[in-house]
Amino acid sequence: MWEHWNTKDAIERSENASQCRNSTRGGLGVHKHVAGQKSFLQVHQEMEERLKRPVTFGEVFIATHTRADGSFVDQKSQQVGEAYAKSLEERMSEIDRDGPQISDNYSQHSTQRTLSLEEKIFLKCTHKDGKGNPYGLGSLVETLNKRKRKECYASSSTSTIVDLQDQLQKKISKHEAQNAKRDEEHRQYQYRMEKLLLFMKEKDLELAAFLSTDSTEPKPPL
Repeated sequence: MWEHWNTKDAIERSENASQCRNSTRGGLGVHKHVAGQKSFLQVHQEMEERLKRPVTFGEVFIATHTRADGSFVDQKSQQVGEAYAKSLEERMSEIDRDGPQISDNYSQHSTQRTLSLEEKIFLKCTHKDGKGNPYGLGSLVETLNKRKRKECYASSSTSTIVDLQDQLQKKISKHEAQNAKRDEEHRQYQYRMEKLLLFMKEKDLELAAFLSTDSTEPKPPL
């Protein structure tokens, strides 16, 4: 066997095969990662459990494509990692220049927006195969997208209930406001009538005497 693969013809065919394999990857060598038998989804979950916070695609990529000394496992992962780091730094600098957005909505959702922004930057920087699958993440993107769609559906259902409650509360508030307006109009009417009667009493003593009697029933004619 050794004699066969040590021949000139075998060595040449082996080199040609290696070049063909590498050429499908842009000549950057065989793709590598350090995740071992773990799926990228498992790595992602373990990182979130350990760090106690959401983890981005870029962080999973760095964790699975760099060695203990911090160097990338191959040229392609280095290209992607460096492009991602540069694009992320530029985008964060733009955000810093724009200044913080002070609002309740921003404070509540800024973390999620930053996470989504970093993921979009990474997906833009990484390579994609013929099927459009991003390099360096395996099935992680598809799995997380399915999960987000489910969460979005659940959130949408909850939002619908909340919206209905808000609409009902608005209708109740509107009805109460209308009642309060009618009550105020009635009080104003009574005030004007009392003022009018007081004026008429001052001008007509007989009317004042008549209105001051205990009975308001008309007397029968004599």
